[in-house]
Amino acid sequence: MSSAADSERTHTPSQAVHPPFQIVTFSNDDPEDPKNWSKAKKRWVLANISFFAFVGVFGSSSYAPGEGQIRQLYGVNENVSTTGLTLYVLGFGLGPLLWGPLSEMYGKRLMFLISWVLMTVTIIPSAFVDNIVVILIFRLLTGICVACPLSNGAGVPADIYPNDLYSMARATGIFTLSALLGPVFGSISGFFLAAHSGRVLWVIRMQFFLTVAIGPLVWLYPETYGPTILEHRAKRLRKQGQTNARAMSEIHAKTTTQVIQGHVVRPLGMMVREPITQGAALWVALAYGILYFFFEAFPVVFIQQHGIPFQLCGLTFIGIGIGMVSAVAFYPYILRASQKIFIPGIERRGIQTPIQENNLKAALSAVILMPISLFWFAWSSGHEVYWLSAAFAGIPYGYAIVIIIFAFVSYLTQTYGVYATSAQSANTFVRSVVAAALPIAAHSLNENVGTKWGISIFGFISLGMIPIPLFFIRYGAAFRERSHFANEARKVTEKMRAQKEALAAVVDVTEEDSMEVGAEKKDDIEAQVSVSASEQHSVGMSQPSSVLEAKEANTRGG
Repeated sequence: MSSAADSERTHTPSQAVHPPFQIVTFSNDDPEDPKNWSKAKKRWVLANISFFAFVGVFGSSSYAPGEGQIRQLYGVNENVSTTGLTLYVLGFGLGPLLWGPLSEMYGKRLMFLISWVLMTVTIIPSAFVDNIVVILIFRLLTGICVACPLSNGAGVPADIYPNDLYSMARATGIFTLSALLGPVFGSISGFFLAAHSGRVLWVIRMQFFLTVAIGPLVWLYPETYGPTILEHRAKRLRKQGQTNARAMSEIHAKTTTQVIQGHVVRPLGMMVREPITQGAALWVALAYGILYFFFEAFPVVFIQQHGIPFQLCGLTFIGIGIGMVSAVAFYPYILRASQKIFIPGIERRGIQTPIQENNLKAALSAVILMPISLFWFAWSSGHEVYWLSAAFAGIPYGYAIVIIIFAFVSYLTQTYGVYATSAQSANTFVRSVVAAALPIAAHSLNENVGTKWGISIFGFISLGMIPIPLFFIRYGAAFRERSHFANEARKVTEKMRAQKEALAAVVDVTEEDSMEVGAEKKDDIEAQVSVSASEQHSVGMSQPSSVLEAKEANTRGG
């Protein structure tokens, strides 16, 4: 067992890496390395960031029940009052363009702290200033701040479980569920608050007090991004007199332009040029967008057409929550069962379907249940059908949205490897834009064609999109072979693997006095070692998101 001094370890690899520098690394049992933290600390970190994300998205839907108050207070129409919801969700798509580059350069903890402070500050005007323009502007700014725990928090499981794929997958599922359940609980509480608020917008003030309450948790959050931890250690060592101490991320630091390219330019390029990214974005955007469509449609269906008391309308979202929880619980079994299914006309007998496309079969049950749930809800929305039927229709929808997100995001991850975060950023932007637009569309659809046909439109759209996963199961491998970004990602991965092996060889040599490195070996290592901290982080983010995929990946890796 190493001492505290041993954990602050530097290596001077005989000029094999960079002659002037001592390389700061983690030792195998380093207590500052997040993967070596205790189980209790890892669980606390996961609960911390999951609750932060939950509170952030809670505020998106808790606003919707208060739209009637806003119309009465400020004399605006439905579209204007709904804009407070749409701008908030739009911020989820814009925020990663800011927080992604900053977290790569300065670490996650600092960005979480800054985003929490800004989140608290931006909620104050929308909660306490009596002006509709102020409310709308600051709702957008709050949404941008919320994007930090949503986007950067998704990488925390990879930080704390980099070598334990089963635990990483389980932690990713917990975080994703928290981010999806937030809007459900926000709506449930929002209707109770709005029913007894009078002229005070407690639907917004409630989020303010929740955000203030989680401040101590955010402050106590430890840094989990390995390169940033090593940079802090190197700075500490330099203050102690080891002026040549450097973390690899300092030696090979990216320029601001390179960082922005990875978080902005590359995602845009993938969305324009990559059919796999486009297909995944279509399904995830529709599934996620319908959730926010429901925040406008449910009051019409259950209050106006079924006569449910206003304050109880939020309880009708419980069905969606049940579906979400069941999806997370049963996804490993669904994945295992779906992999054994042979699809005639799509798969070829005697030819093994690649693991990436085979895992995508898990989405088939969800893309089939999505139109079923939408048609069920649409044609139960009228007063002639008992209201519980429409409420129960939310269960298969809740199941479908989780499975669709898990399956398609996992497919992007396995396809693009170290570029997976770029693909997911593109996906996040598209789904946020669609989710921002659909609540406003809900008013026009309900007024012009009614809830039955208005909701059925999305049923027909989802029905027409069922072939998308089948198309990728059949032709996905060919698309991956021709994909510019997938091929580039594979080359980067191979280079990184060689670099890690070279660096490991250097470290082993420096720790064993009996071994010497010949001049030719030095030159070879020097030519190979060029580790990029951000690319290493992307590898961690690219791990499978499901429990069963993680176990299989672990088996393949072993």
